[in-house]
Amino acid sequence: MAPSIPNDIYQYSLLSAYTAGLRDGGPPVAFLTNHGTHGIGYFELDEDDPPSTRPNDMIQIDSVAYSIDPSGAVTRADKEDTMPYTTVTVFQPSQRVHPPIGTSGEKVKEVLWKDGKNTPLPFRVKGRFKYISTQQATLWDVSGTIFGFCFPGWQKGVSGEGLQCCFLSDDKRVGGRVEEFETGEGAGLEWGRCGRFHLGFPQDEEYDALRI
Repeated sequence: MAPSIPNDIYQYSLLSAYTAGLRDGGPPVAFLTNHGTHGIGYFELDEDDPPSTRPNDMIQIDSVAYSIDPSGAVTRADKEDTMPYTTVTVFQPSQRVHPPIGTSGEKVKEVLWKDGKNTPLPFRVKGRFKYISTQQATLWDVSGTIFGFCFPGWQKGVSGEGLQCCFLSDDKRVGGRVEEFETGEGAGLEWGRCGRFHLGFPQDEEYDALRI
């Protein structure tokens, strides 16, 4: 396989398909190392899990994928674990800033959209945070990495809109799907511009039967 171009984005399936119920199958974790160094996604639910069960989130940092369970606990993902929805990139930032203490996720989105409001941008915020509110829990005075993508409005049904990102603590023990945050002292923001967006579609009857 030809080497991936930095900051090109590879996505499997549509966010609208995932939210419509297509939550099984997909590529394994081993797929990530062929297409990116950083990424986010969702892991497949077990067949016996009730429909209300929250899936484990996936965050990939420096070519290693981690699984974040509904409590926020983190384990290293198995290379055979499958993801019905995932987005990855070979992350090589071209822009770096040190935002003021207390910079919010909304402010980070504003900074990124000034560089490319119609272009998807992979980004990373690394360092100390005053707090991070995730779908799993709220973490206070914590150090780690937020990685994800800032998507333009036209991409809402494909990938979501605005900041779509996950957090992983420095000790690799806790994380979550980020909802809001404020940076602490010394935190850095870096990002790159996506030149090409690659989208893979599920090839099964379940996908074709969806109304999306």
